[in-house]
Amino acid sequence: MRNNIIKRWSVSALLAILMTVPMVAQDRHGFNPEKFKADLEKFITVEACLTPAEAAKFFPLYDEMNAKQRSLFGKMRELKRMKPADEESCRRVISDIDRLELEIKQVQANYHSRFLTVISATKLFDVIRAEGKFHREAVKNAAKRPRFRP
Repeated sequence: MRNNIIKRWSVSALLAILMTVPMVAQDRHGFNPEKFKADLEKFITVEACLTPAEAAKFFPLYDEMNAKQRSLFGKMRELKRMKPADEESCRRVISDIDRLELEIKQVQANYHSRFLTVISATKLFDVIRAEGKFHREAVKNAAKRPRFRP
């Protein structure tokens, strides 16, 4: 009788552990970069009325621009995390951050010129608006989503 109870308890405990493993293995934040990128491209394509041919030419350039900007944002983030010890070092960091912000805008301006060779100015304007709209909605949705706290 006692062995039966121990066996049942052991089996129940094992099942409980096995059922929690898939939940722990899931992405804690629920963010999937590939899905985000696909949703963004789909949204921009629809909002800006891009044809499949225009989208095929536009999105490789768009991804290239984002990759360059992301690397500059990463450098800027590193600078913003540090706290220099003296006045001169603070001035240098502020200057470097300003330079990086200008570089980001320069990259954007250069790619806008390149985008205009593959889509019209009207469609590029719609792309820029759609991108902003998509990101605002993504932030709103992320704020509503319950967060997993380990």
